[in-house]
Amino acid sequence: MTRFSRAAFAAAAVLVALPALAGSDLDPASLKALKSYTLSMDKIRAMQAAMDEAKQTRVLGEEKSSGQDSKSIAEMEAKIAAMPAAMAIYRKHGLTAADAVLMPLTLMDAGVAVSYPAAAPKLADRVSPAQIAFYKQHQAELKSLPWLFGRE
Repeated sequence: MTRFSRAAFAAAAVLVALPALAGSDLDPASLKALKSYTLSMDKIRAMQAAMDEAKQTRVLGEEKSSGQDSKSIAEMEAKIAAMPAAMAIYRKHGLTAADAVLMPLTLMDAGVAVSYPAAAPKLADRVSPAQIAFYKQHQAELKSLPWLFGRE
């Protein structure tokens, strides 16, 4: 499995979301969902376990075709929820479609805010101070996770 394939599974929603997230035109409910998502190392580690299982079982095909026309977080979650093989793995590890969508996006936003402090004000409508603090506190462990940083 290539790094891209594994990342596609881990962050299938990110691939679906890129067009919608490219601008600042996310609907208020999506912005609220992003900003209010609670990061947890337990769930982040569960995502790593799901990625490891996906690598072993090669569950990736349907995630690649999930579409890139999502206009909201709710639509992205619905697309992920409609992927039975992926959802079986996520559920096995205690993750939901919301986790699959919001976790990578929240970590990406918090990581940008930490790495590029000048960008943080531009992300204020979608990332919370608590998410940024979480990322700072767990930065070393987060960087060691292959699913998050695209390493084998």
